[in-house]
Formats: sequence, C-alpha cells, structure tokens
Amino acid sequence: MLAKNKESFETNTDQTFLGKDALFNGNLSFKGTLSIDGTFVGQINTSDILIITEDGKIEADIKAGTVICEGLVKGNIIASKKVELRPKSKIIGNIESPSLTIEVGASLDGKCNMTGKKE
Repeated sequence: MLAKNKESFETNTDQTFLGKDALFNGNLSFKGTLSIDGTFVGQINTSDILIITEDGKIEADIKAGTVICEGLVKGNIIASKKVELRPKSKIIGNIESPSLTIEVGASLDGKCNMTGKKE
C-alpha cells in the first residue's frame, strides 16, 4: 500500500486499485491516483497519477500527469509532469516527459524526448 508523504500524493485523496488477478481491456480515463497490480490492455488517459506495481503488466499507450512504473509497460508514455522508472521496471516504448528518473535496475527499450518537440 502507498503511504502519503509531503512530496507525493499530498493533494490527491482519490486512490483506485486494479487488483493483481484483474484483467482490463479498453480505454480508461480517471482522476486521482490509479495503482495497477493486474493486466491492462488498451489506452490510458489522465492528468493525474498512474502507478504500475511490480506485478502490473500494461500493453497500452499512456497519457498521464505522472507515471510511476515498477512493472512492465509495452507502449508509449506521454507524461506532462514526470516519469519514474523504479528498479525491476521495464518499458518497451518511447517516453515523452519534462522529467525522467531511471533507477538502477530499470530498463528502457525506446526513445526518450524531454524537450517537448515532436520528431
């Protein structure tokens, strides 16, 4: 479970979970924070926070405010605020964000654009 601290999640009280055994296929839009422990296939759109846990598997293009990844993402990520790749995370796709943190043990197989310019 995620603990609230002053740097993250302070102003966000809405938290939703997609459980470990869950499979969701389609387009998803939400407000607040969503933590995905299961499998998601489709598209994700939010201006808020998406968390992919170690057990999370995503096959989707993601547009979000903040993406925190500890699991697997196959698809492109566009984040308006930041992307954090935690140890054991694996991204197969491109990332576009003004801020990117890649911790030791994380994997990115794609391109990164932090300038905001389209290729």
